[in-house]
Amino acid sequence: MNPYERYVFEVTYDILDQYRKEHDTWLSKTTEQWITTESLDGFRSEQSVMGASPEVRLRFEFDTLTDWATFVESDQHQRTLDRLEELTDWFNTNLWEPAAIPLNPTPANGTL
Repeated sequence: MNPYERYVFEVTYDILDQYRKEHDTWLSKTTEQWITTESLDGFRSEQSVMGASPEVRLRFEFDTLTDWATFVESDQHQRTLDRLEELTDWFNTNLWEPAAIPLNPTPANGTL
């Protein structure tokens, strides 16, 4: 499947200062688990270069909503989020679906 056609599940957060080293260790170990998950088709970790919140964005890519549901409903994922909650000031999750942008839209009344 084209990566631009995948569902994207994002986890964004800010790390508590006192847990930065612990977060780095947690992220390395947890990434090892994530990349071996059968329903996961892509993964990225990104950090803000603007110094703004959120500091970190984790992007998980799935071919189907069923794959995403399998991932987020797993005990492993819930344990991961529970641990992340301890290391962060806050975190948020969001699910995105692919959406086409028409290049030649035809307005309903035929005029632009």
